[in-house]
Amino acid sequence: MVNAGFRLSPTDLEYLHTLSSGQQEEVAWREKHTPVDTRAIPMRATNVQAGTVASFPLRMRHADTYTGERVALVGDAAHTIHPLAGQGLNQGQGDAAALVRTISHAVQTGQDVGSTLALESYNSARYAENNAMLGVCDKLHRLYSVDSGPIVGLRSLGLRAVDAMGPLKSFFMSRAAGGS
Repeated sequence: MVNAGFRLSPTDLEYLHTLSSGQQEEVAWREKHTPVDTRAIPMRATNVQAGTVASFPLRMRHADTYTGERVALVGDAAHTIHPLAGQGLNQGQGDAAALVRTISHAVQTGQDVGSTLALESYNSARYAENNAMLGVCDKLHRLYSVDSGPIVGLRSLGLRAVDAMGPLKSFFMSRAAGGS
């Protein structure tokens, strides 16, 4: 089914999920008879075993721009981040909300919602904010990857200092939660 998910139409997939038996033969037949541009899909999965896991390197990535003609990248398509305090989810939700506002504004002002001009406000609103959060999270990830005694002590001291400063702590927590 992993391969079928990339190679078959949504209608075919919906039908396959209704089958109780004989599913493997049906999937094999449909995959064989469905034309596919192999350059546009991942390589075929040939061996998946229950109970096994795979790992993928976690690293920061950021698209050069979020928009193009009739294209808007949101969430992990626009940026990936170390899994630090759920910031990837917060950023993705912020992207979605900003894109909704952008499209609503384009509709209200009679613009073509897919034009580069209409989508530029989304890019402007989210790119700098996400870039700042990505930078902070990447620095924190690097800081917490160090196990050296003096660094650990300074790191703890810094956290206690921020915790003791109510307004500063509130500011950081608001930003981490997606606030401005």
